[in-house]
Amino acid sequence: MGKFIRTVFKNDTISLTECTDGFWLYDYVLGHNISMRAKTEQAAFIEALLSYQKNLKESKRKYKDIFDKVDDFIQKFDNDDYDLLQKYNECDDC
Repeated sequence: MGKFIRTVFKNDTISLTECTDGFWLYDYVLGHNISMRAKTEQAAFIEALLSYQKNLKESKRKYKDIFDKVDDFIQKFDNDDYDLLQKYNECDDC
């Protein structure tokens, strides 16, 4: 990280800092930078959005994998309970 110039934006969860080597966006929830050395403020936020999208996509994939495993496990026992599981798992985006 280059030499600090100024804090552009800061709240409880995120901060954008301008340094001599670019803009740095830090996520306090994740505990690490989600953008480093971006040329502009806008580029830092775009990089952050792309990072969040990548993480969301991976989380959805993992959720689907786990759901499929649980679903297979439950089907081994009783098909009546399967309908109950489907009722409680109405995820439109998964």
